[in-house]
Amino acid sequence: MTIQRERPGATVDLIAKAQERVLPKSGVVLVPYQAEWGAPNTMVKMTGYDERIAETFGEVDTIELAAEGGATIIGYRMTNGAAARASYTQPDAIKIEALYPGLRGNDMKVSIGASTAEPGKKELQVKGPIKTEKFSFAGTDELVTKTAQSSYVRVTKLGTTAVADQDETQLQGGASGNATLTAADSTALFTAVSGADFDSMYLPFDDPAIQAAAKQFMGDRRTKNKKLSTLVIGGNSNDDGNMEKHVERSVAQNARYVVNCAIAGQHNNGKTYGSLQWAAWVAGMIAATPAHESLTAVVVPLKKALKDWGYTEILNALSTGTLIATRDGDVYIIESAVNTLSVLGSNDREDYGKIRVSMTLDQIVNDLMSVGKKYKGKLSNNDLGGAVFVGAGQAYMQIREQQGAIDTGWTFTDLKNGVGDRRGFLLSAKPLDAIEYFDIDWEVL
Repeated sequence: MTIQRERPGATVDLIAKAQERVLPKSGVVLVPYQAEWGAPNTMVKMTGYDERIAETFGEVDTIELAAEGGATIIGYRMTNGAAARASYTQPDAIKIEALYPGLRGNDMKVSIGASTAEPGKKELQVKGPIKTEKFSFAGTDELVTKTAQSSYVRVTKLGTTAVADQDETQLQGGASGNATLTAADSTALFTAVSGADFDSMYLPFDDPAIQAAAKQFMGDRRTKNKKLSTLVIGGNSNDDGNMEKHVERSVAQNARYVVNCAIAGQHNNGKTYGSLQWAAWVAGMIAATPAHESLTAVVVPLKKALKDWGYTEILNALSTGTLIATRDGDVYIIESAVNTLSVLGSNDREDYGKIRVSMTLDQIVNDLMSVGKKYKGKLSNNDLGGAVFVGAGQAYMQIREQQGAIDTGWTFTDLKNGVGDRRGFLLSAKPLDAIEYFDIDWEVL
């Protein structure tokens, strides 16, 4: 009886999954970053502008670049463990501490005086970079409770002494947790995010050895954790004008789940970024763009490229799977939405070298796996249980076909090989690429 109540949900969930995939908000991009504010060494999901402002004050360029396409951000602030929170203390009364460690906490200002909203009470004012917060309180316990909702501080009760008035004063003692990123930092990062679900990941390292380790990490996630996603890398800013260096990175990766960004130059916001920072924008666009659409010819918010590539350099980039932006009239566009796969392996095909095709493959597997995990242990291992999941999968695939993500003629079948707690299913489908070359034969009459 319990199994029967769960069965309709499998189909509904998969239909919902399919419908989500045409919405930019369904895409998730992981953005590791360094900053002076934000939850340290913790994954934080940010689904919109307000949440990004609350978490980073909008001061982390790579997060803002990744969010431009509308993707959901999972931010991971990397610190060296030495970060400290700024604070202000009244002995035996209260301690007011910045919500997060880092130098930005030293900019917070606090004052305590008569309440402007509730006569007879005191009021704590906290001035931060976005707004001023006010908390009226009759006693320490009320202050502690109310400030639990603060975007800037947390208050701790130290003793029984009453809270005294205080003129405006800055919090002190905040220490930065930033340092030059090392291989050890990358190892800690991979361990921390290995179980997360995301469509693409921005890598803030330009070291070729770390990029190789990141490729291995992403490959292991695919085979061992069954979590399929795309890695986006960039290069050292000193090499951004050299196409040979960009090509070297692509050749070293040669994987359909790795995209190499060679975009560099001034953003429309007036700031100049290297390919390592622009890789965050690419990662966000990959996550945000529905799988039935291609990134080819998408306008890049690039005001002036570091270098306008020549014809030979463009061909070298395309042949090695290097993602570049080229000038097209008054704007820059992505020349071709390619990943780094250029030399085919035993299980590769030529169309796997396109981001759209690769993302479609990953999305379908991830969606089927996520719903399968939700319902594992709830369907009996017999033909009836298998048929329920097949029905759910077929409903999902029908919508993906209607979206134009896959071609007609797909099949999803039960292999009817259930033994113990294992059962096999076979999915056959052809992801659709986009037309990029228009060959026109003109017969002049």
